[in-house]
Amino acid sequence: MNHFQKRTAIRIAAISIILAGIASSVSWFVAREHAEEGIVSLAIEESSGLLRHFSAINLDAPNSAEHAMNAARTISGGLFDIAEIYDGKGRKLAEAMTPEGDAVEPSLPKHAAPGYVAASYESLDLPGGYWVLRVFVPLRASKTDTSGPISGYFEGVRVVPAWQRDQIFTSSLIMALMAGLASLLCGAALYPVVVRLSADNERKTREVLDSQTALIEGLQRSERELEEKVSQRTLELQHAQVRTKELLHNILPVEIAEELSSTGRARPVRHESVSILFTDFSEFTQAVSTMPADRMVAELNEIFAAFDGITDACGVEKIKTIGDAYMAAAGLPKPCADHAQRCVRAGLQMVGYLENRNRTAAFKWSLRVGVHSGPVVAGVVGKRKYAFDLWGDTVNVASRMESSGEIDRVNISAYTYDLIRQEFDCEYRGKVEAKGKGHIDMYFVKGPLKAEVPPIAGRDVYVSEPG
Repeated sequence: MNHFQKRTAIRIAAISIILAGIASSVSWFVAREHAEEGIVSLAIEESSGLLRHFSAINLDAPNSAEHAMNAARTISGGLFDIAEIYDGKGRKLAEAMTPEGDAVEPSLPKHAAPGYVAASYESLDLPGGYWVLRVFVPLRASKTDTSGPISGYFEGVRVVPAWQRDQIFTSSLIMALMAGLASLLCGAALYPVVVRLSADNERKTREVLDSQTALIEGLQRSERELEEKVSQRTLELQHAQVRTKELLHNILPVEIAEELSSTGRARPVRHESVSILFTDFSEFTQAVSTMPADRMVAELNEIFAAFDGITDACGVEKIKTIGDAYMAAAGLPKPCADHAQRCVRAGLQMVGYLENRNRTAAFKWSLRVGVHSGPVVAGVVGKRKYAFDLWGDTVNVASRMESSGEIDRVNISAYTYDLIRQEFDCEYRGKVEAKGKGHIDMYFVKGPLKAEVPPIAGRDVYVSEPG
C-alpha cells in the first residue's frame, strides 16, 4: 500500500467512524422516541375507551364528577399511574394514582389550568431514577370531529417500569449498533472505488497542472516584462514630474507652486508688512548699444544668477526681471518680522558683488538699489505662462526709491529706515522729489552696524564698514 492509499484508507476510516457515531446517536434517539410514541398511543387509546365506558367524556352532564372519579380509578390501575380529569373550564373533577404515581407526583413540574386543543406528551427523567411519560388529551364528544368543542381534559402519568425501560434500551442499542456497523461496512466497500477514482483523478490533475504550470510560467514572464516596462515608464514619469516641479518652483514661490499644483488656482493674498527691492543698471541703454546681443544676454544672465544666489541666501523671494531691472520681496508668501533687514542686506550684497566683479570684468556696470516697506497684494495672473506678481502703492514707491537713488548706493524710504535703524548705519538725504509721489524722506544705507561678510553663491561679497 503506497502513501496515497494509506492516506485514503485513513480518511475513509475516519469518516466512517464519524458517520457511525452520528448514525448511532440518531438511531438511539429515533428508537427511543418511537418506543415512547408507541407506549403513549396505546395508553391514550385505552384511556379514551375507559373514559367513554364510564361516561366521563361529557363532563357537563349530571353526575359527571362521579363518572370521572370511577374512570380515574380504573385508568390509574392500568396503563397510567396517575389519572387526572378536568371539566371544560379546567377545574379538576377527579384524581387517582397508584403507589408509584404517589412516589413521583411531588417531583412532577406544575402547570396552569389546562387549555390545550391537541393531544401531546412529554418525557421526563425524575429524581430517584424514574422515567415518566406524561400525556395531555382534550376530551370531545365526537370521536371523528377533532375540531369540535372540548368538554374536558384528561392528563395521565405513566411511570415506565424497569423491564420496559430495559427493553427500550436494548432495542435502541441494537438499532444504534446496526447503524454504526452499516456505516463502517459502507466505508470498507467504498475504499477500492475511492482509490481507483482518486488515482484517475490524480493522473488527470497532474496533466492539468503540468499544462497550467507551463501557462503560468509564460504569464509570469510576460508579467515581469510588463512590470519592467511599467517601472521604466513610471521612473520616466517621476523624473518628468520632478523636472516640472523644479521648473514651476523656478517660476513661482514654493508655497504658491504647491497651492497651484494641488488646487489648480492660487488665491490672491494681502500682506500687510513686506519690503520690496528694485535694482536697475545706470546708463544701460548706452552700454548695450555698443555690445553684441549675445554678449549682453550673457552679462545679464551672469549678474542676475548671482543676484538669485544672494536673494536665496538672504531669505528674499525673487519676483521677476524686467529688462535690466530686478525685483524681489521679503515677508511673503511667508510673513517674517525682519523683511526689511533681508532686503537691505541683499541690496548691499548686490552692490558689493558688482564692485568686486567690475575689478576684473571687461564691461563695468553701475547699479542703483531701492527698498520700500508696506502692504501689498500678491497673486498669480494668467491661464498660461503663469506669473507671480505684486500690486499696491508699496511697489510704486519702491520703484521710485530705485530711480531716485544714486549708483552703487542702497536708497530706502523712511518706513524701511524705521524698521532697520537698530541694525544698519544710514545717512538721511532729506526730502527728495519722487516722480508722481511728491517729496519723500529718503535714506542711504551706508552699511551694517556690525560688519557682515557672508560668502554668497561661491563669491566673496564686499560690504563697506559704516562711515
